Amino acid sequence: MIDQVQRELLLEASPAEVWEAITGDGWLADEVRLDLHPGGDALFRSGEQARSGWVEEALVPHRLAFWWAADGEPATRVELTLLPERDGTRLRVVESRPLEVLDLVGLPLPGSGPRQYGPALIAA
Repeated sequence: MIDQVQRELLLEASPAEVWEAITGDGWLADEVRLDLHPGGDALFRSGEQARSGWVEEALVPHRLAFWWAADGEPATRVELTLLPERDGTRLRVVESRPLEVLDLVGLPLPGSGPRQYGPALIAA
């Protein structure tokens, strides 16, 4: 079973403008730091609350998928899809927790130097 929340918004802005808003400070959290490549770090901070994780995929300005979690909470996967519309951009947000069938592990990153590890998903 997968726990999932899905929402869609129609925004009166171009995909590039929506991308800038969702990857910058203010929309996902007060402070957002994203290294926009697979395996890149992700940090989201609002007041005293912080979530950290990693970027799974970033296709500018069409799709962003990342994993995040606050300390002591299970990780969730967030997927943001931007679809051009005649009147703006449709933003689809899906947050899911499929970790019943997947384990998050650290695997060596190719070409990253000695002993650096990044996230990877493997079937349990």
